[in-house]
Amino acid sequence: MICSSWICGEIKRPGSCVEEDYDVLVVGAGIGGLAAAQELGRYGLKVAVYSEGPRGGHNALDGEPTISGVSAREYINKYTVEVDRGVFDGEVLISGDRCIKPKFKHLVLSTGGVEMYTPMPGSPQILLASEALAAGINGKRLLVWGTTEWGLRAAIALARRGNQVVIADNSAYLRDVKYFQMVRSTLEKLGIEVIHSAVVRRYKDGVIELKVYVGKKGTENRRIEADAVVSTVRTANIYVPLRLGLKVFYSFELNSLVPRRNSFGEVLRIDDRGKSAGGTNIYAVGELYGAVYAHLEEAHGKLLASYIASKEGLEDADKVAKALEEFRSKIALEVNWLYNLDLRLSRGTDYSDLYVEPNVIDAPGWPYFWPNDIDEIDGDQVICPCTGLKLSDFMKAVERLNKMKIEVRVTSDEVNKLRHIKLPTIGQMAKGPSPCFEIFCIPNMAIIAGAIYAQKPSYLLYGRPKQLYEQAP
Repeated sequence: MICSSWICGEIKRPGSCVEEDYDVLVVGAGIGGLAAAQELGRYGLKVAVYSEGPRGGHNALDGEPTISGVSAREYINKYTVEVDRGVFDGEVLISGDRCIKPKFKHLVLSTGGVEMYTPMPGSPQILLASEALAAGINGKRLLVWGTTEWGLRAAIALARRGNQVVIADNSAYLRDVKYFQMVRSTLEKLGIEVIHSAVVRRYKDGVIELKVYVGKKGTENRRIEADAVVSTVRTANIYVPLRLGLKVFYSFELNSLVPRRNSFGEVLRIDDRGKSAGGTNIYAVGELYGAVYAHLEEAHGKLLASYIASKEGLEDADKVAKALEEFRSKIALEVNWLYNLDLRLSRGTDYSDLYVEPNVIDAPGWPYFWPNDIDEIDGDQVICPCTGLKLSDFMKAVERLNKMKIEVRVTSDEVNKLRHIKLPTIGQMAKGPSPCFEIFCIPNMAIIAGAIYAQKPSYLLYGRPKQLYEQAP
């Protein structure tokens, strides 16, 4: 595991902490957080922004145009708000040798996301796109995994730096067709091949073997020579939400575990029945909200600032409500999946106020996965790079818990049986909390377990409702 981020180190609190008061504390310096902080400052509120990552997050690293046609750096450079270095662990801010115990009226989480360490048979070297771009690697043969806007941007940036790049993805379609069409000529000029409907079957001696699904023709095998795999598959960073005790739920649209929130981004309290029980003083912006494009991050950050200001009596509530409807109309036209996700997170599935977690039908962070084709699983895949836990270790733990051999078969009868299997919880699999485990491993393990055992990813965190342990008829 190659990781130079603070995530992979220990967070040590200095001996004593000092208290500091803020109207709004913004954790993370993504585009949405910067936009919100600057707008809030204009209302006269005392705002502090703390982040350990680059200003603007991963968007600051590539220099390529976003889907709006504007470089993300142009969005980032609009904002002059001061950013202090520091990590918030849910209780205190740790900034170098300083420890601050913040007191705030409002907490904005602009913690963004991280690229996932993609498990693969044979364990090739996995580089995270953010790490690869920041390190300036060149002269390498790279398989870039992921065809989202960020995946294509990262691949182009890496190719411009002298790397030989191939892009692959286990989606039946390109994940961002609109952006692909926008940069298609650039990809061709740089000699970047894009392969979708592909799964990684093995890695050996510098060669990655892909099984590519080609419709009625069946499948074909491809061999890609690669010095490393670059993961561009992002998932929301849930370190602070978990430390705050917020309950998170799986979203297949975001390939993430995220807290429920209203349309403004205000995180909702959840009762024992899973229904919302009112708002909080915590807010999600950027990737944690679901705004994965730079221009939407900016728009939502400004909207959130006006909402917080209205709660403080500094902005007209009717004006803010109108701005929300304009924002929702915008995402309905541009990113319809985000509009639908917003409805489910804020109002519950079918307006029931209860979020019904979807099944895992797509696992972009697990290149081995293809729906309805996981009968035999290569257990030699590391699903937690922080501890070295392999998929075989996890599957053995499931069998020990259920005291029986479990066959994984994707048929209607077998899937029904799998849904009654007990899964170990994160608490049973982990040796103790750490940023690395909570950020990289929990989403990986939850989503992969959901894909294999036809269960809800959150069951791995919180266990299942007791009635589901009853034997299937």
